[in-house]
Amino acid sequence: MLSKLSKLFIVSGLILGLVACGDRVEVPPAHVGKILTKNGYKPNTVPPSKFRLDPCIFYCDKLVTLATADFGHMEKFKLFMPKDQLNMSFDIRMTGSVNETYIDNIFDRVPPSQDNISVNQVYSTYAQPVIRDVVRRVIAKYSINEIASSREMLSQELFSAVTTSLDGTPIKIKRLGIADVQFPKVITEAKERAAERRELIEQEKAQFEIQKIQMERDLEREKMNRAVAREKAMGQKEVNDLLAKSVTDKYLAYRTLEVLDRMAESENKVFVPVEALGTIGLQQAVFTDQVKQVARKR
Repeated sequence: MLSKLSKLFIVSGLILGLVACGDRVEVPPAHVGKILTKNGYKPNTVPPSKFRLDPCIFYCDKLVTLATADFGHMEKFKLFMPKDQLNMSFDIRMTGSVNETYIDNIFDRVPPSQDNISVNQVYSTYAQPVIRDVVRRVIAKYSINEIASSREMLSQELFSAVTTSLDGTPIKIKRLGIADVQFPKVITEAKERAAERRELIEQEKAQFEIQKIQMERDLEREKMNRAVAREKAMGQKEVNDLLAKSVTDKYLAYRTLEVLDRMAESENKVFVPVEALGTIGLQQAVFTDQVKQVARKR
């Protein structure tokens, strides 16, 4: 049987063997790591990978990781607008990332939480105070109406100002813009009333155009009616002129004889005294018959 001393040596050897085998660690994707020793961080960063730490007995090294992936973030604002003397709420939405030039500075100055430095820790430490200050300063220069009508231009100005202010810090901004603007109720109601007035004006313009088209159509119809009446009058005048030139006393006498001749052949005979042949009534009958014949020829 083994003595107590032998057993102690065996257990100690097993413990030393287990301790001498360093921990298995991993730097996940979109991260970098550094080895934290008892004397501080080792100088080199570790890219995404899996490996074992150095064997240790009394003090063991640790792996600290830092997230380097792009991140999206939103800042909410409620700002008093000096030009309008009103409060306005809005969001600033952005996409950013860790500036890899300053990775060593981040490890040296930002304490890890559970062996990891999150991008939120870096953002809140270096970028958030700057962004909130710059956004308030830029937005306060404008009136609410100017912001409502020039949001794209304002977003570009904010992006430029924030980017310049964050130059030389561990955070760089890739995109930034103003969003979800909540105007004061008095401004919203004024805009709604203005929109209603514009809609009424557009409706009046549309109605005027309809009436204009109807009036133009009626005018064209009247022009056409006058043209038709004019043509009819000219045609009647030509008929009258032709009759005035062609119906003479001799022609009327000749036509009178023709009428009498046809009357003689008809069973419906009416005998008229010879003196009545020169009456206006008979002459009118002859004239009417002539008008009908001329009309048929035309």
